[in-house]
Amino acid sequence: MKISVPIILTCILIASLIACATPLPTHTLAPTFTPSPKPTFTSTPPTTLTASQQYTSAFGIDYGAPEKYLAQGEQTRLSNPKVIDALRGKPQSIAHLGEIHAWIRHGFSAYAAGGAWIGKITTDQLMTERRLSGCHDWGLVYASIARELGYPAVMIDASSIVLARELQAGKRMAWYGHVFVEVFVEGKWVLVDSTNNWYVDQGYDPANSIIPLKAVIPGSDQNTYGYYVMRKGVDTWGYNIRSVTELNNLQSQTGLQLDLKKIAYPPYNLQRFK
Repeated sequence: MKISVPIILTCILIASLIACATPLPTHTLAPTFTPSPKPTFTSTPPTTLTASQQYTSAFGIDYGAPEKYLAQGEQTRLSNPKVIDALRGKPQSIAHLGEIHAWIRHGFSAYAAGGAWIGKITTDQLMTERRLSGCHDWGLVYASIARELGYPAVMIDASSIVLARELQAGKRMAWYGHVFVEVFVEGKWVLVDSTNNWYVDQGYDPANSIIPLKAVIPGSDQNTYGYYVMRKGVDTWGYNIRSVTELNNLQSQTGLQLDLKKIAYPPYNLQRFK
């Protein structure tokens, strides 16, 4: 049965103003980062990597071989795996994925950086700072923790369908996009909105480019809500995004190419972790 999704405020990429709709910090000093050493650990083995259904490759991801996405990327490596020991010792499950989100939500503060750290920051640096500037930071930390706990994970960079419509109409508007994480659990791929606590369990198709998560966007209407996938990979460096400028350029290019007449919203049942 098709269930409508509540309208929520999701990631807003505005290079000169705000990023991912996070509240302003109590201070504005830019963090100082140092290179992270290579890790000397191995990830916890998953319970099973056998898919309960047949998956095809899409967006450069081999969904039929989830074991390929257990290895961390250079940006998502976790040099001190003991930091997440509180999340260990439990069987893999949807509920466990929700515990990862709760652990991040309670352990990190939020601040707005105007997209300044997109493609420039690593999980190790975020673990040190304990601050998240938007959905890219959330996605990096979530994917890193999931892999360390034995879940194959893939990051998704998506752009707003509303933005594509406005670009094709020759209009100017803010850059609206969002980051999601795909996680392999209980024999299937699950879509996780690591920033806002949504997930899609049953019927999720990772080959479908449309994600019908609604956002509050001025001037839009219900037929143009949602996001479309631009790139996927183990982290943003893995799919060649190293700055907000590169991300905005990608949004412009893909937005102008998107065939708005062929958009079909999948009947996903988006749920919140309990």
